[in-house]
Amino acid sequence: MKRSRTILMLAVAAAITAGCNGDVGKQLAGNELMRTQVFDALAANPQLAMQAIDRVVQGDTLRAQVVEHLLANDEIAKQVLVRIGTNPAALDMVVGIAAKDSTMRDHLVTLVKGIEMASK
Repeated sequence: MKRSRTILMLAVAAAITAGCNGDVGKQLAGNELMRTQVFDALAANPQLAMQAIDRVVQGDTLRAQVVEHLLANDEIAKQVLVRIGTNPAALDMVVGIAAKDSTMRDHLVTLVKGIEMASK
């Protein structure tokens, strides 16, 4: 209940600030306290956080930057790789992409041969 009230208060504050002082984006960029409160509210509300992520990654350029940023973090990269390695559809997608590039295809063939030799 308290989280919902906090999120509602932040939304109202943002709306009031936007109405009185202009662009919310400029307010967030220039106001560390407001930015922290908004980020904390997003972190505390998974559904709202997922909506924000969906909005942020809609564009191709920013999506690529987000992926690069996430994969630069070892713990996040490991979690992504575990997800890919345990999901047949995701693994098929990675193998399909690798097979399209001649250098990666050769590497993929080498890996498969290594797996075959190790299983004998």
